Amino acid sequence: MRRTRDDFAQRTKDILAKRAGFLCSNPSCRALTSGPSNGTDEGTVNLGVAAHIKAAAPGGPRYDPRQTPEQRSSLTNGL
Repeated sequence: MRRTRDDFAQRTKDILAKRAGFLCSNPSCRALTSGPSNGTDEGTVNLGVAAHIKAAAPGGPRYDPRQTPEQRSSLTNGL
């Protein structure tokens, strides 16, 4: 059975977050997306969400059926 979404791997999400400086990429927002957790001294919280430039699944915004699953889930298709 074919998966329905071509999601990013955790490593790709981590790289995208670091490239954005842990700030929201929406120019009208720019909020921090990572910070300390209220739970423990060593805990952190991640509020950011990696977004696809071209959609990860059919029916999504800017979906490109010519992309391979690898291209859809690649670093170059994210922000």
